[in-house]
Amino acid sequence: MGSRRKTGVEDARLPEISRRALIAGTSVAAFGLASPTAAAASTSLAPAALIASTEATRHCKNWLAIDAQIGRLQNRWAKLEGWLIREHSWCNLSPSEQQALPWSKELKDIDGILDTLFERRERLLEAIPDSASVSFEAIIARLAVLERLIWPEDHPEAHAMIARSRQDLIALSADTHHGVFGA
Repeated sequence: MGSRRKTGVEDARLPEISRRALIAGTSVAAFGLASPTAAAASTSLAPAALIASTEATRHCKNWLAIDAQIGRLQNRWAKLEGWLIREHSWCNLSPSEQQALPWSKELKDIDGILDTLFERRERLLEAIPDSASVSFEAIIARLAVLERLIWPEDHPEAHAMIARSRQDLIALSADTHHGVFGA
């Protein structure tokens, strides 16, 4: 039972994430680095682990940027299509009549851009689980991606746990930089 995009397309599904995997991942993230020994250990990590964590953060931030761009384009599409329906009876026009309207080019352009962005976002999503998250920033970025993947309407408890875990980690990372865990 996966989350569904709210597009009206029945086969548009997000990857399924089990509750057990979700809880395990957030627990490890929240409790694994929330101790002084883990915080101290993270500073002695091998350079390769730190590079992988930086890469994970970069993948997540790129995914979030693409996802935001997709959202903006989808909103533009919806507004334009709604206007065309109201002002030009878009749904009652034949495909050739629709193509004759100058605004159809913008819809077609948005479609092409969205196809490209969907592919890029999917490739990034495939890379995220394979990259290490050994810093607060990387874990917070990964949780931000999960927060976008899980629809609050479909899984309110899971979405709330992810959002709260991300907020808690942001607070913990701020505390860490102020010496709460000690040096």
